[in-house]
Amino acid sequence: MSELADRVVQALNTLEPEDGLFAADAVTWHSFDEVEAPTVPDTLESVRGIRTVVPDFGLVEVRTTPLVDGVSWARYAVTGTLPDGTAFRAPAALAVHVDGSGQVTRIEEYVDTAQLAGLFAALS
Repeated sequence: MSELADRVVQALNTLEPEDGLFAADAVTWHSFDEVEAPTVPDTLESVRGIRTVVPDFGLVEVRTTPLVDGVSWARYAVTGTLPDGTAFRAPAALAVHVDGSGQVTRIEEYVDTAQLAGLFAALS
């Protein structure tokens, strides 16, 4: 079985989370806006929305850590090609929190938004 954080990244890349991966009340928080939103459906819908503008948007070069004290980490790069043909790449990390039943209850994403300025401009 792959690491928990790896399974979350896979769910974000495929937009098809495995059954029972996320708790019904799971939330996602971003370092750049400090907003907390429901993981399902909001986070998955956000990725779908990004892909309408950047079809090759993805999380690549994924490295994960085993679950320790209820948290598993994923380090990866956010990549894609903007409508003007410009490629972007931004290193990022997810802290994936899990409850006693093994379901994800919280995702915290850390990314330098300066490296994603072109993406945010294309989305606005």
